[in-house]
Amino acid sequence: MKRHQRNQNQHQMKTLAVWCLFHCSAVTAFLSTNPSFPSRIPNPSTSGPLTSQQTEVSSFRTSIRFSSSSSSLCSTSPKATTTDVEADVDNSSTTSERKRKKKNIRGKPKPKKDGSPMMRIEEPCNVVFTHTNADFDTLAAAVALSLLWSQKTYPERPTHVVLPRGVHPVVQRFLAFHKHLLPLRGFKTILPEDVHAIGVVDAQSASRIGRGKSWLDNARSIHVFDHHDPHDPSETTNDSKKSSNKKDGETTTADSSNSLIDMATEVVIDMVGSTTTLLVERLRDAGIKPQPHEATLFVLGIRADTGGLVYESTTLRDASALLWCLEQGASQTAISEFAISRIGEDQRYVLNLALQNTETTIIRGLRVSTVLVGEDDDEHQEYVAGLAQVCEELLDLTDSDVFVLGATHQSGKGGSKDKAQWVSLIGRASPRAVGVDLNQIMRTFGGGGHPKAAAAAVRCEGPADGETSARGTLRAATKMVESQIPEQLVASSFMAPMHVLVTVSTEDSVAFAREVFEGRRLKSAPVIDPTTNQFKGSLKLNDLVKAIRSGRSEDKVRGILRSSVNTVLPETPLADLEELMVEKGVGRIPVVDEEGVLVGLVTRTDLLRQHKLYDAANF
Repeated sequence: MKRHQRNQNQHQMKTLAVWCLFHCSAVTAFLSTNPSFPSRIPNPSTSGPLTSQQTEVSSFRTSIRFSSSSSSLCSTSPKATTTDVEADVDNSSTTSERKRKKKNIRGKPKPKKDGSPMMRIEEPCNVVFTHTNADFDTLAAAVALSLLWSQKTYPERPTHVVLPRGVHPVVQRFLAFHKHLLPLRGFKTILPEDVHAIGVVDAQSASRIGRGKSWLDNARSIHVFDHHDPHDPSETTNDSKKSSNKKDGETTTADSSNSLIDMATEVVIDMVGSTTTLLVERLRDAGIKPQPHEATLFVLGIRADTGGLVYESTTLRDASALLWCLEQGASQTAISEFAISRIGEDQRYVLNLALQNTETTIIRGLRVSTVLVGEDDDEHQEYVAGLAQVCEELLDLTDSDVFVLGATHQSGKGGSKDKAQWVSLIGRASPRAVGVDLNQIMRTFGGGGHPKAAAAAVRCEGPADGETSARGTLRAATKMVESQIPEQLVASSFMAPMHVLVTVSTEDSVAFAREVFEGRRLKSAPVIDPTTNQFKGSLKLNDLVKAIRSGRSEDKVRGILRSSVNTVLPETPLADLEELMVEKGVGRIPVVDEEGVLVGLVTRTDLLRQHKLYDAANF
């Protein structure tokens, strides 16, 4: 079939070549027999308007040029006439002019040859910016604000969502399937002078919207929606040190004009778990029903910044907003497909390398782990996206309370020697890491985030093991983590003291001990020597019931107590007490001094109070 088509095309080309040669010969014969035929057409701008005869000549000359040009294209003869050259120049000039006009339709108006400007097509609109390296929360919040403005606040103008630069890998995967369903536009398709209102979501710093910062001066109004602490310096300015975006090395410095709050017309900042929650609440109040794919995106946004409603910053409002999105038709199938970050080949390489080189130390009861990857690997010096997910995996796999991952990479043009060396710091901490604020630590390096999840990118300078090197930077971050870990509590600081305990003597009868248990609603009690107060064992309600049913009501307690009981000293740290309860499954740990005298008791409730997992009024 292809061979037949190729033969047919060759036949058509041969036919066209014969036709062109025939007409070219006819034109040549005509010119040779009519020497008076003009070879040049007068210029109307210099010699006045054309006569009717000149007009006909001009039209005929144009046809001659076309025929001559066609014959030169079809013929292999090396001969060329003046008309051939003129035709080539005129045609190329026309094509160039046509391309220039087409390219300039949405660009800045360029003046015509006579000096007058070309007409510009106006397209009034509103723009909502996400922050750079967009995650699900900022994308979902931007789409929600665009929906709110388009249907209620500014229905007279379209509202576009603009991604300043870069997205997380999991968001990129979502966009690969849903980009055509979202109101996304690129920078080059919008003129700054056409923008009326600008919205910024999940950010308070102008530097976080990349090159969108240059559009702020043209906007009639600026609206900021965020859920971060407005008093956090990292949200408005950076430290005196230069910082780099983790993707392409853009640097920013401290500047009071960087704050969007100072220049905004409207500022909405509320301490909820997700910025998407703020916009979903407004959609709900306005009676605007999102499409299923939009509701799905909103669920992904809320879930991303609340960790599926498990982060400490999660509020009841986040759960309510997420439930409303599910009621509006959010797809649970799509949520399960895109909510889980998939580790790619590059991320798996970093994960495996990190597991082999992780260093873990116990600092005041907390497991702090660190690792630096890529420093000595010349073959893998490109930036790897998605390292936040890698760090979360490392936190779980190593059973650490705090994990700080350092990954070196190069940026810039030229060879490896000309490229700048950077280290990406990513930190994650579990709820057990009380007192550790990774956001505060990363702010020192020009980054930021949340108390239990933060990141920064730092340019490496100086010797390989110096303070400003990759390893030196990681070492400095680790020291900051150590300084934040508070002194660990010990058993004596929160145990129930001896004078409030209900105890049973070894000389008490089983029947008497049963009365004590029923009167105080006890399930267990320590047994002590009545003379020395030394701890002798533990007595449980089940032991008493079995003894009474066996007819041993008058027996002494010392005959049925459990003497094999784990005890601790008053200076035993909290971490050791937790490990004992988890591994041994005990709920009450007697605290004794060096002579074995009972001085207190630690229970599960005491540990729950120290972690402040619940309202103290309930315990």
